[in-house]
Amino acid sequence: MSTGFAGSRSMDERRRRRLASESSESLDDSNDDSTPVSNARTNRFAAGQFPLRTLIFPKRWKLAAYYLPVFLCFSGLISVDVYRLEWCAPDSALSAYLSLEQSPLPLFLTGCLLFFSGQIALLIASLRTQSLHDFSGRHRLWKWVAGGLFLFALCTTTQLHQVWASTVIELRLFDWGPHTELLAWLVPGLVVGLSVSLMSYLEMRGDRAGLNFTILAAATYMTYLTFTLTGNLIPWESHHYLIGAGILYFAHWSLFTSLLLHTHHLLYQSVDLPEKVPSRFKKHFANHLHRRRIKKKARQVAKAIKQKELMANRLAQQESEEASTESNNVETIEKTTKTTPRRKKAAAAKKTEAQVSIPQETSTPDPEPVQEPENELEPSQPRSARKQKPKRTMRVDNAHDPELLKGLSKRERRKLQKQWREEERRNAQQNQEDYS
Repeated sequence: MSTGFAGSRSMDERRRRRLASESSESLDDSNDDSTPVSNARTNRFAAGQFPLRTLIFPKRWKLAAYYLPVFLCFSGLISVDVYRLEWCAPDSALSAYLSLEQSPLPLFLTGCLLFFSGQIALLIASLRTQSLHDFSGRHRLWKWVAGGLFLFALCTTTQLHQVWASTVIELRLFDWGPHTELLAWLVPGLVVGLSVSLMSYLEMRGDRAGLNFTILAAATYMTYLTFTLTGNLIPWESHHYLIGAGILYFAHWSLFTSLLLHTHHLLYQSVDLPEKVPSRFKKHFANHLHRRRIKKKARQVAKAIKQKELMANRLAQQESEEASTESNNVETIEKTTKTTPRRKKAAAAKKTEAQVSIPQETSTPDPEPVQEPENELEPSQPRSARKQKPKRTMRVDNAHDPELLKGLSKRERRKLQKQWREEERRNAQQNQEDYS
């Protein structure tokens, strides 16, 4: 049985597909009953599984046989330095060999541990190449991790960083004041160390034990760096070297243990990276943003509803004001129309009383005594009243005879009706002005 693929976009993808086809073929061969047990054993030896699975045990607690002796070795170095003055003379060669400051033994052991850690990183890279889903080639990160660990092992064993710092000062490549010798090797070391830590963190997301030890190692290295830079502020100056050595050894041991546990994870659980799961912080933050958007939208809707209500109230107030003004105008017009005849009657009564009180010169009465007051009342009336008389009796609609619309087109009818309406509107306005 063979698996066929349409094509690939890169060399990595082609390689993964070749491995997939080979693994399927090997599974078919293993399922064949005619294959003897000896051939299966030879195939297993050829694949390199037997020695590695023999060295790295299936049960995780058995890995303590590797990382526990390392921890005891470093703790023994610190305890020997503490009690060396009780066992030998201070000026003896044995005392100088057991001292952490003068002896090359601690440097050699830490360099060896970092070198073995780099070898384990290369082993992890080879195991990660068996992943059929790593199409982006993430397994190459472990080669960079191994290179960084080899560089740290070289600098720890040969003190190459100190040589680099003195060379920088002699050649005056850059000048950072009194801390030039320290920063000359500290800044590149920080760059390489942070890169190694980040790549290890990205690759160990599926292995909880290895990831925890990696985080512990990074935190311990940062603690050692802080202790080195702020040593003058911390008491027990006579034991500063022992404290710093203990912190540094613990960081090396945590890094070694994390790589060992991750190798066990790749061998017995999965060589693939886990699916990227969104973090709880991002999920909580996304929910918070979603709730904020909903609240903001609700506020906008409530604000729009309030604005609509305010506009409706304003329109209602305007309509009520207009209605009240119209009613007031109508009342004033009615009052004026009611008061004008009363004024006329009052003026006529006064005139008649005045005429009665005046002595008559002639004995013959005037044949038209009643008509004179009416004629004389006309000039005493206001002009507005005189103008209102013909306009009240007159109707505009009488001049607008509908018979005139006959025989006209629809457009001409509309124009004529519009002219009639405008004339009626003008006449109504003039009437209101006259009444006011």
